[in-house]
Amino acid sequence: MTPSSEQLFQSVFNYATLPMLVVNADDSELIIIAHNKQHKIISNTLDRDMTGGKISEVFSALSDAKDLALFIDTLKLSRLNKEVILLPYFKFTLGDAVTDNSDQNGWRVEIIPVLNLANEVDYLLSIWHSISNDNHIEILPVTKTQLGEELAATNEQIEAGNEQLENAAEELDTISDELVQTQEELNRLSQELEEKVSHHSEGSPHRKTEIENQKDRLKSFLMQAPAGICVLDGPEFVFELVNPSFQELFPGRSLIGKTFVAALPEIKGQLMWDILQEVYATGETFQGSEMLIPLANEETGNAEERYFNFIYQARFDSQGQIDGILLFVYEVTDMVLVRLEVEENEQRFRLLLNAIPQIAWTNTVEGEINFYNEQWFRYTGIDTEGNQAIGLQDMIHPEDLKNHSERFKGILESENSGYYEARLKDENGDYKWYLIRMQPIKDDDEHVLLWIGTATDINDLKILQQQKDDFISIAIHELKTPVASLKASMQLLDRMKHNSSEKMQSLIGLAGRSVDKVSGLIDNLLDPDQLAEGGILLKKKSFNLFNLVESCCQHIFGDDHHRTVITGEKGLLVNADQERIDQVLVNMLTNAIKYAPESKEILIHLEKIAETVKVSVTDKGPGISAEKIPYLFDRYYRAEDSKKPGLGLGLYISSEIISKHEGKIGADSEVGVGSTFWFILPL
Repeated sequence: MTPSSEQLFQSVFNYATLPMLVVNADDSELIIIAHNKQHKIISNTLDRDMTGGKISEVFSALSDAKDLALFIDTLKLSRLNKEVILLPYFKFTLGDAVTDNSDQNGWRVEIIPVLNLANEVDYLLSIWHSISNDNHIEILPVTKTQLGEELAATNEQIEAGNEQLENAAEELDTISDELVQTQEELNRLSQELEEKVSHHSEGSPHRKTEIENQKDRLKSFLMQAPAGICVLDGPEFVFELVNPSFQELFPGRSLIGKTFVAALPEIKGQLMWDILQEVYATGETFQGSEMLIPLANEETGNAEERYFNFIYQARFDSQGQIDGILLFVYEVTDMVLVRLEVEENEQRFRLLLNAIPQIAWTNTVEGEINFYNEQWFRYTGIDTEGNQAIGLQDMIHPEDLKNHSERFKGILESENSGYYEARLKDENGDYKWYLIRMQPIKDDDEHVLLWIGTATDINDLKILQQQKDDFISIAIHELKTPVASLKASMQLLDRMKHNSSEKMQSLIGLAGRSVDKVSGLIDNLLDPDQLAEGGILLKKKSFNLFNLVESCCQHIFGDDHHRTVITGEKGLLVNADQERIDQVLVNMLTNAIKYAPESKEILIHLEKIAETVKVSVTDKGPGISAEKIPYLFDRYYRAEDSKKPGLGLGLYISSEIISKHEGKIGADSEVGVGSTFWFILPL
């Protein structure tokens, strides 16, 4: 069975944040079974599906012939030796359409053979690790679509199966009780009947009638019992009595008057037949549970695997000799198949979670973690046998514990996916940074059934980030003094420029604007550090938001190339930091001009929603692809591949400012239609 037919595989596979590719393990040509979204991004194949294609053909347009040959040979070697192999270097040759830096397409490919229960290679999983020289590691968040749509169906099946299994178990317990009660009642009636027969064998017609009535009561009881009951007579086990419930188990078969073997020939040679003979020989009652008995289907003639719970009890004559068998039986095939299916799904689920390179776990809706994958035990050094009680919270750095508890609980209460950063202790007692993500699995009614969590190692990224921030901080402080001096000089020149030539005045004006731009860039670099450290203090006051929007537009749209249309509530007063909200508006408006230059009309709308106000800035530009929207407000992220100037900090700073106002910020976009950037502030 190929992984593409397994919803559970697809769920975990697409949930992984590293690029992954899966190929078949047949001896024939290597065929691509699946490739996740991250792999489509790095191979620039978001617009097409490589599934079903041959590696040799699909990759011929993506890579150098030597790299491709080495990749194929490594796949075959991993399949042959059933071992993990690391291909040290592979490069995509995608041209300038993707990047000007070929080093950004360098990858270390880890090839993992996935074995089935027979220890044979089912398929080959390749995980692609970036070796980019730009010291930038992009951690892509998982969207609800990736996991929710693909994994929910399978987990619903597992949850439904568990529920069905629980119901079946309850029903089975009830039936078992009924079987025991039926057996006890039958024994009591039989004993009463035997006593009356022995005491009144030569009695009056009235007494004989009473005995016959007792026999009828016994037979009526057997016929109405909810479990299948039959009486087998003599050592040949001839069907002497069969109640309707027993007959329903074997539709189309004639049982009365036939021997057990003649009526059910499949039984001979099976364990059930041997046990039947042993009970007849010893008189000891036997109770079997979920015994597998292959029986032929009378309509198709094919053998079907069926499961039964049953009781064999010896029947004794008046001299105490065994003269037959009482058989109580109840079919549990459906219940057993449900349980086996649930167990198989859970086994696959755990196998796939163990295959991904991240630490992973599952937890209940109450937050109780009920499964960790192997990477967790390998990283923490916890003994899987003796220390199951040690959990995620015990491995969190003390300084991060409060944030972890609050964020973990908050995500559970929100019933939406979320992520945060925390340091986890390894087996040596050292701490490393991890990005912790949690994704809910919901049913059709949007009820959370299960949570899946992952922890992705971002320690190297954090170190690089800290080095970058340290460098930027030093550079900012070193630049601010000379730039301030230069700005003062330019202001002095600006006041004196009227005494100079027209060309000199133009140059002074141009230089002044350049100094202002450099000063703005320095402030933008400084803001993220202050925001991260909580250093920006909001200076809130009440002001008219509509008037602020108008003022921003007059300042930015001073030419005839673009036109703004402002609509909505004009009298809304907000209590906020006017300067910071102005900064957010300016960023959104300048982005609309920069990235949608053909959009001559920019729409701004103010809308009161309950006790909040929503401000939307809409352009009619080229739009932004859906997979990029979740990252627009990340630090240093830039959606465009063009050479447009910018540091990728504007939207990040805007999101932090709105967050400090306890508001929300977001974007909606459709390629070819346009984009809307918005923020919401409390009134």
